[in-house]
Amino acid sequence: MSASTLAAPTLQPPQGTALAAQLKQLAAIEPGRYDVISCYVRLESDDRTQGRYLTEIKTRAGAIDLTGLARDRRLAVERDFGRITAGLERPAALPRTRGVALFACEALDLFMLVPLPRVHRTRVVLDDTPWLLELVAAERDLGTVVVAAVDRTHARVFQASATEVVELPAPVTPARRGGKFVTDRADAPGWGEHRYHTRLEEERHRHYAAVVEALETVAAGTPNRGFLLVGPADHTAALRRFLPQRLAARLLGTRRANPRAVTPAEIQALALEVAAEHHGRMLADLLRRLDNAVGAGWAVNDARETLRALARGQLRTLIVRSDLTGSGYRCGDTGRLVLAKGDCRGEGAPAAVQDLVDEALEEALRQRVEVMVIDDQELAGSIDGLAGFLRFR
Repeated sequence: MSASTLAAPTLQPPQGTALAAQLKQLAAIEPGRYDVISCYVRLESDDRTQGRYLTEIKTRAGAIDLTGLARDRRLAVERDFGRITAGLERPAALPRTRGVALFACEALDLFMLVPLPRVHRTRVVLDDTPWLLELVAAERDLGTVVVAAVDRTHARVFQASATEVVELPAPVTPARRGGKFVTDRADAPGWGEHRYHTRLEEERHRHYAAVVEALETVAAGTPNRGFLLVGPADHTAALRRFLPQRLAARLLGTRRANPRAVTPAEIQALALEVAAEHHGRMLADLLRRLDNAVGAGWAVNDARETLRALARGQLRTLIVRSDLTGSGYRCGDTGRLVLAKGDCRGEGAPAAVQDLVDEALEEALRQRVEVMVIDDQELAGSIDGLAGFLRFR
């Protein structure tokens, strides 16, 4: 039985989203009866180049040992692999997200593709139940990004996640008398120029205040990762100055767009892009603090020590090099992941693990440890395979 199955009761799928129904369907699969393929695919720009992601999927699928399965089950699994490969062969048909999860089982007539805001690393797993931890963690970590699209007279508010975009009721602040300022119209005096511009400024201020009130209402009622402001640069800058500190601290960024014409799909793409940039900044800051934390005893930067801390439930954040591969062992009595057989002395017979990093990621997600995967080779140079920040010393 998979680690995901053991952890499933402790995970709360996001409610009220399209993903919640998919998670419920996958979690309901009875353990021990079926051969289910779980496939997580990274779709970063470099992964999409020349179909590298597809090559990696085929390589990982080919490394799975099917010799222990009966002939009919083996053929069914091979057909499932074929369906997954066929579903990934056309890059243009894939969601414009940074990753997808696919689940396939011929016996259950199951083939499900779920877009994800990010995938830690491409992997393929054959088990008796779906591996759901990364699926739940990805949605939980991204949560919802609240997007306000504004110009001088219009405002639209969206909730964007990796799987859906919902447009919320927006504040309506209609402008009063319009027209241009004129000094004289057919011998009749026009509005004074000062009063004219003051009225426009007051209307803008009321409009921005109404948008801020709408954002605060959304923030109070729905858990979210942060806010994104979309619109002409002068209006997003002005609205930014209206944000109270509690909202300004959660602002992820701003983007140019036409609030009246922008589509939900464009809103989702902007939200995922800004969330990814924000995640990158957090990661760079985390690595800058790693050396000092190691010196103070609040972090480890060594694969063996990191695995030991993971087994103790000591990790707060797990940091992994994206290019790290290799096998390892799991101790029979304690279930601890180790690099070598000798590390299991006194903890039961060691059982070989084909991909130690995948198992470590799954264990970290089961413990609700934050996982950071380093793609940038320059940044990754400071990581000795695995590293992590500690909850306690």
